[in-house]
Parts: sequence; C-alpha cells; structure tokens
Amino acid sequence: MSRAREFDEQMAVQRAMRLFWRKGYETSTLPELLKVMRICRGSFYNAFGTKREVLIRAVQRYAATGMDGLLSPLATDAAGRAEIEKTFAQLLAYMTSPRGRQGCLISNSMTEIAMQDPELREILLLARKQTEDALARAFANGQASGAISNGADPRSAGRFLLNTISGLMVSCKTNPGPDELDDIVRMALHVLD
Repeated sequence: MSRAREFDEQMAVQRAMRLFWRKGYETSTLPELLKVMRICRGSFYNAFGTKREVLIRAVQRYAATGMDGLLSPLATDAAGRAEIEKTFAQLLAYMTSPRGRQGCLISNSMTEIAMQDPELREILLLARKQTEDALARAFANGQASGAISNGADPRSAGRFLLNTISGLMVSCKTNPGPDELDDIVRMALHVLD
C-alpha cells in the first residue's frame, strides 16, 4: 500500500514556478528545488520524476493562471478595449516593480531551453497561443462595441500585442526606466485607435 502524499502538490509546483521564473531552469538546482518546494528527494521523485517534469507543470500552471494573474483582465469572453488597457497597465506596474526584472516565465523558457526540447516548446507555444487568442478576442469585442476604431484583423492585432508583451518582458530584464516602458506601452496601445 502506498503512502498518501504529505505535501500539497499544487503549492509545491507554485513554489518551483517562482524559482524557475526568478533563476531559470538550468541554474535552478535540485537541492534548491527541494528546499523551495518543501519536499524531500523521495517525494520529489515519486510525485514528479524529474526536474524537467516540474518545469512543464510550472509552465502549465503559469499559463493557466494568466501569467500569475498579469493577464487576468483578459480572462472573460466579454473582454474588450478596457481589459486590454488594464492588462497593459498591470504589466507596466509589474515591470517597474522589483519583481519585474524576472521577466516572463514563458519568454524566459522559450529563450533558455525551448530549442533543445520539442515537447516543452509545444507547451510554451500553446501558452502563447492562448494569450494571443485572448488578445484577438478582446480586440474583436472592442471593434464590435465601437471602443476600438482600428479596422485591423483581430488575429493580426492579437499577434502584435502578444509580441509587444513578449518584447517588454525581455526588455524589463535589463531594468529600463519607467518612462521608457511607458513609451512602449503607449505606442503599442495606439493600435486600438
């Protein structure tokens, strides 16, 4: 008879997600993971098997929570212009905070290891596609309500906004000033006009 797990698996993944987000996959060691996840080696191997599996679960959790809540305004089917603007405002607040230099777990993982790991790359691309879909839907809703006057294809606008977010998340790792980030966001949001 197997023993019941003595730890909260979702909380352990959440803690691992924060370590990978802050340090990256390659530089996060197994002892560090065990410490932040608050589990022993045996529990780690029984529950997850490998560090790579923990990263996959962490990326999936990050995507499912809308980049740890940063994309939460886009979570409803009725999201429109106001929710796109609120999302960018939240991103700007995050990027100018002390945590902002962490960037984005998805972007970080794409640049760090996705090229060597086709399965992980597919998971990361799916997360990006979900964000693109949310942005495209919000753009289309904004057009339908008249809040967005730009007649651009919503899918193209969603891709543009997603790539702006990705670029901002990479840029914020170099600690640009808030004025610089604000300029980029302001210019990006002109696509709504």
